[in-house]
Amino acid sequence: MYMTSLNVKSQVSIQARSETSPSVIMMLIHFLLLYLSVYGLISIYVDNIVIRSLKDAGMLLLAFYTLIRVYRQQIDFMNLLLFVLASLVILGSLNVLVGSSVVTLIYGIKITLLPLVMLFTGMFMAQHGRVFAFARTNLVIFIMLIAGWCVQYALGIEKLITMGFVYGVNIKNYLEGVPRLSSITYSPDGYAYALLMTGIIAERTRMAVNHRSFRTLIQLLTISFLLLSTIRSALLLWCVYQMVLFMISMRRYSRRNILVLAFVFMAMPAAVFLGGRLLQSKNLLSSSSLLDRLQTWGSSLTSPFTMNGMIGNGIGSVGAASRRTHMIGLNSSNFAVDNQYFSLYEQTGWIGLVYFLILFMLLFITLVKRMKAPSEPGVSTLPQAAIAMGAGVAAASLTTNVLELFPANVFFWMFIGMALYQPRRAGEIPYKAGEQG
Repeated sequence: MYMTSLNVKSQVSIQARSETSPSVIMMLIHFLLLYLSVYGLISIYVDNIVIRSLKDAGMLLLAFYTLIRVYRQQIDFMNLLLFVLASLVILGSLNVLVGSSVVTLIYGIKITLLPLVMLFTGMFMAQHGRVFAFARTNLVIFIMLIAGWCVQYALGIEKLITMGFVYGVNIKNYLEGVPRLSSITYSPDGYAYALLMTGIIAERTRMAVNHRSFRTLIQLLTISFLLLSTIRSALLLWCVYQMVLFMISMRRYSRRNILVLAFVFMAMPAAVFLGGRLLQSKNLLSSSSLLDRLQTWGSSLTSPFTMNGMIGNGIGSVGAASRRTHMIGLNSSNFAVDNQYFSLYEQTGWIGLVYFLILFMLLFITLVKRMKAPSEPGVSTLPQAAIAMGAGVAAASLTTNVLELFPANVFFWMFIGMALYQPRRAGEIPYKAGEQG
């Protein structure tokens, strides 16, 4: 809503303040992202409660601050989202009433739900037009991840062990001596997913949007180092992301799209054959680990016909949180689960799964609506990319706790938040006196 000419000076003053006021917050956000990316490497050498709490406090404060700043833009959406999140926290906290550990609950919330609320920070950055800046920071982290992996590969596993890395946790060998390295993150899985997320987001930099060759270079680096990481679920996520994004881009009928689809379908058998040979040569098609997981799930999962099957065993009772609390000496199950759906079920029961389904359906429906909203080039395709990324996460969640892998989960939720943001247009919500549009 434009002000009258008598208030032009006031309007300029308000706009100037709006441009400069978030600058400090934006700088803190970018610093936090860089800190999160190297936190895993720091934690190998520094086991300090202050260092461990610093990132959590920063994320919590940023999420709370940015929620306040974006809440009025989309009140109905925010109210429903906050209701679902609050319901999950309450449901996952019920076991504390019957003697479960509060520490376990805290670890569960900070590992699973704290990264989720960072989507408010993503919405805040989109509100202030910092999508390209966010992508640039991810590009920097992407390069750091690759450089860190190359350095570790050159050093070798034996040298890394003498430097303080733990075999089987921070580093390990895969089949036929192919190393799994953690780069600047804490674990090989964390590295693969951080590489994947930052690579996808780095494709949203202004240079990548304007120059197809630069975007192709990022994609080639991403898939190449994902293959070197030998983390199969991350490869699955990337492939599903690319396929869904391609199908979304082909949704409109045109002669060009028909020709592209015809070429893809004709080339698909050869691509599957060559891709299968490549994966088989690197022993990436082995099913032994999947069979082991199926046996573990069958013998360890809670029965759905019990009270714990209905409301779960509490947030933090399984997954990354339980493994962490087990390491610090608490009486935890130390059950990794290796399936995001089963992990959510074990923590919140099938009632909690219904709430999570509502949450993801809410996000999906909102993203579909955002696809039709006009926006600037490079930003207009964010909802499509977010939907494709969500589909990839859904596929990879069958064999990995994707939403618990740090720091990739933070990057993922911030990207989703950016895609969810919808600028408020004049006339949609009445303005109060002195409120900026």
